[in-house]
Amino acid sequence: MKEKKQEVILSRLEDGLFRGDRLYFFGFFDEVMQRKIRDFLDKKHANYVENGGFSEASRKMFCLIPEDWTSFMNVKEDLEWPMMAMRFNRSFNFNHRHVLGTLMGLGIEHQCIGDISFDEQECQVVFDQKIFPFLKNEFVSIRGRRIAPVYFNYPDIRAFQQKKKQMNITVNSPRIDTVIDRIWGLSRQNAETAIRQSRIRVNYLEIDKKNFVVKSGDIISFKGKGKAKIVAFNGKSKKGKYQIQVEKYI
Repeated sequence: MKEKKQEVILSRLEDGLFRGDRLYFFGFFDEVMQRKIRDFLDKKHANYVENGGFSEASRKMFCLIPEDWTSFMNVKEDLEWPMMAMRFNRSFNFNHRHVLGTLMGLGIEHQCIGDISFDEQECQVVFDQKIFPFLKNEFVSIRGRRIAPVYFNYPDIRAFQQKKKQMNITVNSPRIDTVIDRIWGLSRQNAETAIRQSRIRVNYLEIDKKNFVVKSGDIISFKGKGKAKIVAFNGKSKKGKYQIQVEKYI
């Protein structure tokens, strides 16, 4: 089912490239699908840009630009992204799962929803502007509690920084099973099980071998657990173990 959806997306991109008569917007997509889209479009030598509303956004929208438009169009200044944001107070306890679940429970497709971000005071949801009238009428509560969203056009989308926890881990080997064991506090057996179950990606590519070796700059995604970045290798300990600096996304 997932592969079928991906084929449909790539087919729509192909159609947009073939027509080449206007700007075509697609999204929002997660990092895994973003990589597939980039690979597809780069092979076609397509002109495109991507944007999630702010610099550290995870979910992004893509725009195909006709080749003959690049001579007169300033992409950064002229492109009007069809996205908006809503923000509402965190006056009671809810999290990302509650917000996304409520939106999708209203029948909204995930591709219409960008990043859902939080700070201590408020939550922001980026979304495709085409669903604005529906959201304004229907998205009025979470977990049975009333909310009062305030809506903003694209230029006023607020930038949220991803919260990260700095970690220093020590491992016998920079193999993926050993590294995720230390980052997420798993047993070696559970780490191996996660790899077999296709829950681990490095740089958004699925990893199926437990002896895969990570390197500086790699981003590890663990389905159901989160994401972490290998920042640097800081040499070895006196006992010959690898000392690795990690940023864990929280």
